[in-house]
Amino acid sequence: MGTSPSSPAPLGFRDGQLEALKWIALASMFLDHVGRHLLGHGHHTWIFALGRIAFPLFALVFAANLARGGDRAARAARSAGRLALWCAVSVLPSIWARGEPALVNVLGTLGLGAVLCWTLASPASVALRVAVCMAAAIASSWVEFGLAGVFLVPTLYLWCAERKGDAALLAGLMFLCTGWLNASFGGAPAMLGTLACLPIAWGVRSLPVSAPRLKLAFYLVYPVHLAVIGALKTLP
Repeated sequence: MGTSPSSPAPLGFRDGQLEALKWIALASMFLDHVGRHLLGHGHHTWIFALGRIAFPLFALVFAANLARGGDRAARAARSAGRLALWCAVSVLPSIWARGEPALVNVLGTLGLGAVLCWTLASPASVALRVAVCMAAAIASSWVEFGLAGVFLVPTLYLWCAERKGDAALLAGLMFLCTGWLNASFGGAPAMLGTLACLPIAWGVRSLPVSAPRLKLAFYLVYPVHLAVIGALKTLP
């Protein structure tokens, strides 16, 4: 999430617009985590539905930054390593806030997505890239949003990098699979919350909006806000 804007952003976005999308995603994530993990709202609530906005927007911003010009394979590898580090840092706060260790947090999902982007951009041997892709697909069973979420990142990356219709179709398919997964927990409102990402992204891209760059703040905010939620849950 902290990749450097060394070249223009793809799909007609400006840097400040991508940052605005990241802020919107953060607000959605905070609402979801506070509402569900601290206040006890369930999956079939508007809190959960509005929280479904967060991940697809994070995936779009991340993929767009990975698809900028330059050495994309090296950028994806650096991002995967950074996400792996902060995912590990966030494991205990995630368990503390959620109360159960069933799945690795969303930083793991984005990290596996970055690994798949590396397989698309790397000049490494086909055998190595296929093996890494298969390992990432297997590991997706243990992260939030599962296989659909992990593969949403590289399909969005392909769309951003190649601007081709078949890449857009693949990204749309993974987006719908993510929505279906959300709907399996929260019903139709969760699907609508996921689909809301489309007009939000279009609106931000079309309007003269901008936001300051978060740099590494996202990585710090993620474990800290979960730790705060976990601590507040222990209060009488």
